[in-house]
Amino acid sequence: MRASTATRSGSYGSHAAGLIGCAFLLIACTRPGEQRAMAELAVGSASLPGITVQATGGLAAIRALDAGTLDVWSQTPDLELAVTLDATSAGSWTIVARNTLVDAVLTENGAVHARAPGGRPTVATFTLALAAGTTTLRIAPPDADRVEAYQFAAMADIQTALPVVDDMFRVISGVPGLRFVVGMGDITERGELAEYELFDRQLETLTIPFYTTLGNHELWGPPERFFDRYGRASFHFTFKGAAFTFVDSGDTGLDPIVEGWLDGWLDAARDQVHVFLTHVPPLDPFGGRYGSFRSAEDARRLLARLVVGKVDLTLYGHIHTYIQFDNAGIPAYISGGGGALPMRWDGIDRHFLVVTIDPVSQSIDDVEVHRVPNH
Repeated sequence: MRASTATRSGSYGSHAAGLIGCAFLLIACTRPGEQRAMAELAVGSASLPGITVQATGGLAAIRALDAGTLDVWSQTPDLELAVTLDATSAGSWTIVARNTLVDAVLTENGAVHARAPGGRPTVATFTLALAAGTTTLRIAPPDADRVEAYQFAAMADIQTALPVVDDMFRVISGVPGLRFVVGMGDITERGELAEYELFDRQLETLTIPFYTTLGNHELWGPPERFFDRYGRASFHFTFKGAAFTFVDSGDTGLDPIVEGWLDGWLDAARDQVHVFLTHVPPLDPFGGRYGSFRSAEDARRLLARLVVGKVDLTLYGHIHTYIQFDNAGIPAYISGGGGALPMRWDGIDRHFLVVTIDPVSQSIDDVEVHRVPNH
């Protein structure tokens, strides 16, 4: 009897453990982006004995930190870094700021440092003396605080076209007056290291910075591969009086942590012209492409947030075409023409958008499609 009872008890215990395991699995499945969001909190900071670096808002991937050398990838046209040094680390420092505007300068305690001559337009190198204590460095163009109209480009879904995207970057570089490119994700096909390395090389043909969130294709590999190179997937910056908010919807939804960040960013930008970017459209305007959030309730909740937050423009990718529409009354564009397999018969293929934004009138003045010939 005891043996029998023990067997039955063990069976019930295994069954209960299985149910508990399934419950935890279901909870994890309802929040697939939670660990990714938590990992973003570490982006933008690094330390060594006697040295600490923190990018304001986490808006930089710190690619290298050694005694006397700091190498960062900027996620904003207006980057602020807090560098804290002890007495042994003070002295001459070389700051390499990648993905910066061609006219960016470094300002430190009121002193303006010009970039070293030569090099690529988006890579700025500065050499300066840093004292012990905390020093705030600002890397931005001289007109960063001037509120006025300007233009930027937008694109998404490069994926399998990664080997030939350099010709699109050359076309973008040839458009006069563009300050930077914003990306709505899927820069790779499988999130492989070799793809990220190729993307870095392709960006050498682009003469302006490229700020992007990730897409579902980046999630084929560990998201840290994206974070370590390009920074956060959910982030916010302002430039010349206009606000830009990028959020991670790579698994067709927003994690509650990201929703919390978004609420703060929306509140901060309520009185500014505001562009919202994410990879997956909350609702598919076509309706038959399975190209939207996994939950219609989550989609409606996001759009309600954007309406209350007075967002002026929403930009999406994921669907490999071009669609202009309204979501909850907010102008919306799907621009998935980075070169991935296009939707058949749509007639748009490779393209990018040029957006004219006017922070003075708090308006989006124009969104223009630029087509790029196929190979």
